[in-house]
Amino acid sequence: MPAVTGLGSGLDIEGLVTGLIEAESAPQLALFASRTAKATGLISGFGQISSNLASLQSSLTTLESSDTFGSVSATSSATSYATVSADPGAAAGSYSLDVTSLAKRQSLVSGDFAATTTQVGTGTLTINLGTPTYNVSPADTSTYSSFSSDSSISAISVSISSGSDTLADVRDAINAATTLVTASLVKNGDNYKLMLSPTDSGTAKSLSVSVTDSGDSNNTDNAGLSQLAFNSSASNLTQVRAGSDAAFSINGMSLTSSSNTLTDVIDGVDITLLQQTASTVTLTLATDISVAETAVNAFVTAYNSYVSTHATLTDYDTSTEVSGALIGDFTARHIADKLRDQLSATIASATGTYSNLSSIGVEVQTGGTLKLDSTAFNAAMTADRDSVQAIFVDRTSGGSTLSGFASAMDTLLDTFTSSTGVIKDRTDSIEAQMTEITTDETEFTRLMDSQEARYRSQFNALDSLLAEITATQDYLTTALDQLPGFVQKPKD
Repeated sequence: MPAVTGLGSGLDIEGLVTGLIEAESAPQLALFASRTAKATGLISGFGQISSNLASLQSSLTTLESSDTFGSVSATSSATSYATVSADPGAAAGSYSLDVTSLAKRQSLVSGDFAATTTQVGTGTLTINLGTPTYNVSPADTSTYSSFSSDSSISAISVSISSGSDTLADVRDAINAATTLVTASLVKNGDNYKLMLSPTDSGTAKSLSVSVTDSGDSNNTDNAGLSQLAFNSSASNLTQVRAGSDAAFSINGMSLTSSSNTLTDVIDGVDITLLQQTASTVTLTLATDISVAETAVNAFVTAYNSYVSTHATLTDYDTSTEVSGALIGDFTARHIADKLRDQLSATIASATGTYSNLSSIGVEVQTGGTLKLDSTAFNAAMTADRDSVQAIFVDRTSGGSTLSGFASAMDTLLDTFTSSTGVIKDRTDSIEAQMTEITTDETEFTRLMDSQEARYRSQFNALDSLLAEITATQDYLTTALDQLPGFVQKPKD
């Protein structure tokens, strides 16, 4: 607790000490504050620059891909009958599509069961997928005369044991044993049926169900687990829909497919058949320039955002007389110079009609911003799309990889924004300076505290001395007043 001061002399010791300390410390504290504010401004400024450069780097990802410049739009004249999509690089063209029938999944259903808890029987179900041959004499398209199993698909074995042989148990056991077949229960009035369907459509994905019945040892009768047999020897399940292939034609060529999604009929094109067509559907594939234009515009926007931020941070505003946080900073100037140089640098991968950004409509404006001339860019893409792509995308030639503009710019930005880049080095240096400032300020404050204590001690000693002098004066005055014959002269 500070000592009470000024009691002996009436001096304002607290005011004197405070005034002296403030007079001595104010200039140095102001310097510390100024250095801290400048360092904080630099850190903030480089944070903004780093954020802009990260966005610029992100915009290059799309430009580095050849898919961007090979994009193809795909349209169907009747999307309720068929839809179409195309991979980048697919050949442009127009195709006539007629759909005669869709591919279907086979469906087999059991007879009626009173409840899902009704016991079916025990034994083993063996399910094969393959291609059936139906009976033709007499004609019967719901029973097999033979069945050719798909050798690439292993037979599915499902064991049904006593105590786990209800209709629901059988369904669950089949679904647990495979993903190639789906078992479900369907309510039919007051009764239930087991429905089996292959996961995939097509004739070659039909099912053959054989039974090893451990109940009555008869594998084909319509009792016990044998109720679920469906093969060339027994048809105890009912086929309510046969597996079938899609039948269609492309430009008059008749084709079939086990699936309604056609991924390999036209190279790089996916067609989904939705229903039988009443009239020809036209599928149109066309070069889509808009994807590349959008990607280039994204780069232009990101670059211009950086230029704007850089200008704000490095300029002096005469109207407000405020300097940007990075004005005169070497690192900020170095980054700007390198980026400007990259815009006009020779592009190693360029080939064909166009060789630089300005030739395809990317122009540098007054002030350093970029602008994309959409008309010029579209004309270039139409005239020589491969050459425009070669400006941006890496190209292989003679066993060597030639860097495109996008990857070259990306590499340059890495030298700025990576964990070992110049911005990290610069901010690390600034943060070290801030630590040093804090250390110096702490030490200075400690010295000022010591100085304040000394001043306080000295003024308290002076106060005590003055108190003693005053007390002595008062004593002598009193003593003299008491001497015989001493008359104190009145004060004027």
